Amino acid sequence: MTVSLDRTLILLIEHKDLMFQLIDYMDQNQRKDLPTQAFYNAYRKKTENLGSKKETDRLNDAFALENLIKTGIVSEFNKSRGTIAFQPAVLEIFRLFDKERMRGLRSAELENIRVQLDNAYQQHEHLSFANDNIAFLEQHEHLFDLLRTINSQIQNNTSHLQHEADRLSQRLDHDKAVLSLQESQQHREMLVQVKKIYDREIIPTLEFLNVREYSKTKAPLAIIDDIIRLYDIRGYEDDSYYIGQYKLAILSHYKTVEKVKQTLHRYLRQERRHRLIYNAIEQAYLNLQSFAQRTFTESLKDKYIFKLLDQESLYYKGLKTHAAGQEARIEWHSRNHRLYFEEYLIQQKTRKRSESPAQIKAFDNKPKNDRHNLIKRRIEQLIKRCDIKPPVDDVYLVIHNLLLDKLQEDYQLHYLLYGVTCFKQNYGGKFKLQVSFSRPQQSIRYQNQVLEYNKRDFIL
Repeated sequence: MTVSLDRTLILLIEHKDLMFQLIDYMDQNQRKDLPTQAFYNAYRKKTENLGSKKETDRLNDAFALENLIKTGIVSEFNKSRGTIAFQPAVLEIFRLFDKERMRGLRSAELENIRVQLDNAYQQHEHLSFANDNIAFLEQHEHLFDLLRTINSQIQNNTSHLQHEADRLSQRLDHDKAVLSLQESQQHREMLVQVKKIYDREIIPTLEFLNVREYSKTKAPLAIIDDIIRLYDIRGYEDDSYYIGQYKLAILSHYKTVEKVKQTLHRYLRQERRHRLIYNAIEQAYLNLQSFAQRTFTESLKDKYIFKLLDQESLYYKGLKTHAAGQEARIEWHSRNHRLYFEEYLIQQKTRKRSESPAQIKAFDNKPKNDRHNLIKRRIEQLIKRCDIKPPVDDVYLVIHNLLLDKLQEDYQLHYLLYGVTCFKQNYGGKFKLQVSFSRPQQSIRYQNQVLEYNKRDFIL
């Protein structure tokens, strides 16, 4: 059953949520046509929610694809590709109902407007201005239709930008508290939308409306000024006045778009700051992971904290999403570790007391000779008098041999650490000590003790 165009349009307007769904699909996928299956799915979902059989039959007749093609609402049906395209004028009607679905003007569309204005000027420049010249009358009518269309497009674009700025501001400013991971990801996606609108819509629109914009191509408003001068020279002052009014109407949107630019500019700085923070976090994580891989030599390798990640796919997820998968695992053997740990604490406390700088004083306040402190003072004097000059491949080994030779039976391995500390204090400002990490670490054995350390090179 064929339904007339006016009745079909009325039904579409009554059920405009269906058209909104189709428009959203096309906008999200950045396409001008629509898969036929997507249209059928949306229509089927719409009819399932209707309770009246009479209303369902009306919609079946009006929204049948054959009827939409006959009435001209669907301007293209490609059976091989399985797509349909709605009449652009019909889509623009529904976009007017909701500012959120109004489309902004991109660089290509603004350039197309400039080319149309330039063509109109070229045609007028070679015409004879006379009321009996049919070519002039046609170009005159086309010019005013073009100016009306441009003014409407710029007005709709300004409304779209204002709505987008308000929507993004409300979403980005709604909460100052600490966001969860999911909310933080949504926040970042909103900032990316701000940057996209700023670069692809706001800046091109301001360049279009800027009469002082100098470039290789003439600005659109400057072309309108040239057309106004043509009409003035040929004696058509009334027409030139109305053309000037159209120019002022188009130019009046500049301040509004500039305010939108200023509103979104602070979010651009926020987006750049977030991006730098994410990059710094990513780089720090990768550096830490690389360092851990170079220095871990125990059986905990590949099990403790760090996992191999693809550097190209790693972004902020490196410290958030993958954190849930990190496990600290240790292989425990069948022994009572509590006893071993208590013994370890006893040894540490004993060592701490032995290295304590505190002195025991007698009742007469005269300090007693402490063999341990005497040896440390001897080490200090030995280090001051030593003639160790760069380059030295291993400072620990050189000082170990020095102390072993001078202290002889009084030497113990833990004195080596004190000797290295004294050496750093005396020569650290003059020369440079460079740490070299290696697997396994360097080791020095003396009597029943062993010292494992990272080799330090003594260089200029």
